[in-house]
Amino acid sequence: MTKLRHNFVYAAAALAFAAQSGLASAQDWKPTKDVEFVIPFAVGGGADIMARVIHKVMTEEKLVPVSIALVNKPGGGGAVGVGYMSASRKADPNTLILVNGTTQITPILMPEAKTLTEVQPVMNVMLDDFVFFVKGDSPWKTAADFVKDAKAKPPKTYNFSTGGTTDVMAVTVLAKTTGTELNMINFNSGGEALTALLGGHVHATLGNPLEFMGHMKSGAVRAIGVFRDTRFAMLPDVPTMKEQGINAPPFQMWRGVAIPKGAPAEAAKYWEGVMQKVVASPQFKAYLKDNAASEAPIAGANFVKFLDDQDKLYRDLLKK
Repeated sequence: MTKLRHNFVYAAAALAFAAQSGLASAQDWKPTKDVEFVIPFAVGGGADIMARVIHKVMTEEKLVPVSIALVNKPGGGGAVGVGYMSASRKADPNTLILVNGTTQITPILMPEAKTLTEVQPVMNVMLDDFVFFVKGDSPWKTAADFVKDAKAKPPKTYNFSTGGTTDVMAVTVLAKTTGTELNMINFNSGGEALTALLGGHVHATLGNPLEFMGHMKSGAVRAIGVFRDTRFAMLPDVPTMKEQGINAPPFQMWRGVAIPKGAPAEAAKYWEGVMQKVVASPQFKAYLKDNAASEAPIAGANFVKFLDDQDKLYRDLLKK
């Protein structure tokens, strides 16, 4: 059993025991001081945008009886932010941290990095599909056009910006699926990856719709393929990769929240209840709709199992 999986199984067992013994009700615990919400990514990326929406809902709807401060700690595919939390907020239940596919893939690619092993998962709130983007004035109208061109050029002719290890995985899957060699230029967030594309410093990027919707509407960027089995309802003119003859598997970014490892189980249950209210709010539902994202509330032990399954999926994709 991998160390990551062992931690998840342990966390699931702890949550189950607490629930059965009646110690984990939301009434047993509530924040006793101002809360820090750690965002282990730079301002402007998809993770940061989602965290700020969650923060806005919690604040405006008074879901938490204390103030909540957002703290961005980007770098290392989430490892810097998790390291900050472990050092300064160790086992502190008055702490939330955003977690996503990047914080899970980072230790797969870099085993020395500590990310999900340092947290107690609370709840996943949404899923994002990946989309192939180029600049609005790019000569490529479809992903198939791009792949055909890339195969005719020397290896690594074309540069992709990436905003985290999940983006790196997506580009790797594209390259392996199409038999191309693509050059990746790494940034601290999806926002920085988008800026590089808009500035013409890279040829393309793979990202989640929520980071690009405004620029798609203005024509500054163009979506040329989606990594899912069906087209987006909001983007009906953008074909799937498989429709274009590219056998790339569906690939998604999960996004959720956690608390520090070692925090009381009743605190995890409290925050789970808060997140349930966030996901159910009209404001959060509108945010998902506007950004072509999928609602996916997965809480407690079910979230732990989901992460274990995702770990297996990511490792299998890398092998392929």
